Amino acid sequence: MKRKMDWKQLAPEGVSAKREALFTGLALLASALWSLTAPGRIHADFEAAAPQAARGQIASLTGFETLLGPSLYGFYLVAAAMVLLAVWHYAKMKGYKPTPGENIHLRAMAVPALGVVLALCLSLILYFAYRGLFSGFRGRLNELARRAWQASGGA
Repeated sequence: MKRKMDWKQLAPEGVSAKREALFTGLALLASALWSLTAPGRIHADFEAAAPQAARGQIASLTGFETLLGPSLYGFYLVAAAMVLLAVWHYAKMKGYKPTPGENIHLRAMAVPALGVVLALCLSLILYFAYRGLFSGFRGRLNELARRAWQASGGA
């Protein structure tokens, strides 16, 4: 029969795993909100270049990495904070005598490992979502330029 895991087994004695998970979730939410600066920059760059393309002038979007800027840094900071949290957990457990069958590493690493995995997965998902958004705007800009070129008598 499998034992049921409770929150107390996921953090060192005297530490609330629920509270750590809540703060990790809030930090990830704040990082996601901060990452929304990237679509704003991509859209603003498109809006600046679109009139030129519509007139048949050479126009292009700024490079994706430049437009992405620091929008995903919040996730990387959360991941770094989770590493520091794991170090703090191990320091707090120094001298702790586990009961038979208790996993000391699970107590120290459960919330930090979950936080790192979530932060990196969310940053990867948003990176590709923003890359797709950028590609879509680049395609629209190319379409505007092609129409202007055809309207001016091009092939």
